[in-house]
Amino acid sequence: MKLFFSVFALCFALSTQLSETHQCDFISLQKSDDTIQVTPDFSKIKIDHAREYVQSIYPFAAQVEKAHRIPAPVTIAIACVESGYGRSYFARTRFNHLGIRVYHEGKPGYRCFKSTEECFNYYSNMFKKERYLPLQEIEGSDLETWVRGLHLCGYNHREKYIKKIMTIINFNNLDELLVT
Repeated sequence: MKLFFSVFALCFALSTQLSETHQCDFISLQKSDDTIQVTPDFSKIKIDHAREYVQSIYPFAAQVEKAHRIPAPVTIAIACVESGYGRSYFARTRFNHLGIRVYHEGKPGYRCFKSTEECFNYYSNMFKKERYLPLQEIEGSDLETWVRGLHLCGYNHREKYIKKIMTIINFNNLDELLVT
């Protein structure tokens, strides 16, 4: 299964290198109460269910970025990898879109949440821990350094995880969804 995902991710990465790249166009500017709401163009994401999933979790990731300076593209890519674009059992039934684990009597499992919002709030609060403080020094727009920083802070110990996250960011042009 791991080999399948690696080959699948590689195919996606190669297909983006062959396809034409475009600048992200913002399709909607709405002014309300002296603030401007910007709706990104999600049409660049190439697979329909992937596009729909990214669009559905974007508000949560944007809120996390605004409140805690965790780049939305990183959060979205983690959710895509951990939940299979929202199709995993834990994303559908337990609202765990980010693969957040829990240990009970030394045995690993996945945390259950009551809502998607609760999952993203828990995730953002994790970054208040001391081990993640070095991430505050990284510029939010430097996504590759941010992902490597996550790895160095112990978010995930596998080197392949960094590559998966960066492949998802690059394939889906998530870098263009930065909020700040």
